[in-house]
Amino acid sequence: MKKLLWALLAVVLVLSTAGCVSPTEEGLVITNTDGSKTVVPENIDRIALLNSNAGEILYLLGESDKIVGISQSIANNAEQAKMYAGAKVIGAWNEPDVEYLISMNVDVVLAYANAKPKNAEVLAASGIPVVYVDCTKPETMVSDIKEIGKLARQEARAAEIAEFYSSVMEEVRAASMLASTHRTVYAESYTAWYGQGTDTGMGQLISWTFGENIMQDAGSKKLSDEWVVTANPQIIIKLVNSMENTADVMQEIEDRRGFDRVSAVQNGQVWLIRNDLTYGPRACVAAVALFEIQYPGIAFALTAEGVLEEFNQRFGTAFETENITYPSL
Repeated sequence: MKKLLWALLAVVLVLSTAGCVSPTEEGLVITNTDGSKTVVPENIDRIALLNSNAGEILYLLGESDKIVGISQSIANNAEQAKMYAGAKVIGAWNEPDVEYLISMNVDVVLAYANAKPKNAEVLAASGIPVVYVDCTKPETMVSDIKEIGKLARQEARAAEIAEFYSSVMEEVRAASMLASTHRTVYAESYTAWYGQGTDTGMGQLISWTFGENIMQDAGSKKLSDEWVVTANPQIIIKLVNSMENTADVMQEIEDRRGFDRVSAVQNGQVWLIRNDLTYGPRACVAAVALFEIQYPGIAFALTAEGVLEEFNQRFGTAFETENITYPSL
């Protein structure tokens, strides 16, 4: 009789827990940039980083020591790499080494939602949770910063970073609305002829400041010289990874076939801007720079250099405050 009672009790327990979350599925729910959800462990100690922008937020939160693995592209960037001393290279940002990640016993992988790893399914099957938080676009930056803060259990600090970013962006937006005319802009990545479309971080910064992006397609893609010349942008902005050899970079742009007929070249409106300032939490600095480039006649209380100096003071960082653009603003 006792055995029968225990058997019946076991059946009741199974039926009563059907559909409930199992212990292995419990944890912290992170909302990804694309709206999907990722469940991560309550306490995270080992992070693999494919997304440098999300990594910069962890750095600002004082949690960069938890990053044990970085992509090759992050390792190749001297400023980014020094934030994660001791981290091992785990492969390409868009195709990390899953076996190596498993051997490293990482708790979570941080990747881009707008460009997921080619082996995302393999990562998922390995049991390593992947958080897809971009930290690249103005429209989702605040929520992205807060989600990284939630993951790191540093919500209050993340809220401070988000508030600073928002306040600067709103001032730029309000000032840009006062402009009576708006000029056309060609934004190019550090790779020649790759234009920045409307949904890229740079494309959204142009829209935020009411500039007119000549490339109305989504994403970043290679354009022909004929197309750019025909579009005749009034401003050209080139993203660069460093401000070394700026004169050579400028000369290469101006010497391109047909560019002598482009308004931006004729009127001295070709600009270089540091790529590290156009994405992530410091992108508010690039927004100010874009305002200064597009609307030199409008009085504005902020300067790109001043905003970056305040950023350093508030968050205890030492990012270079000079050489934000070339020529200097």
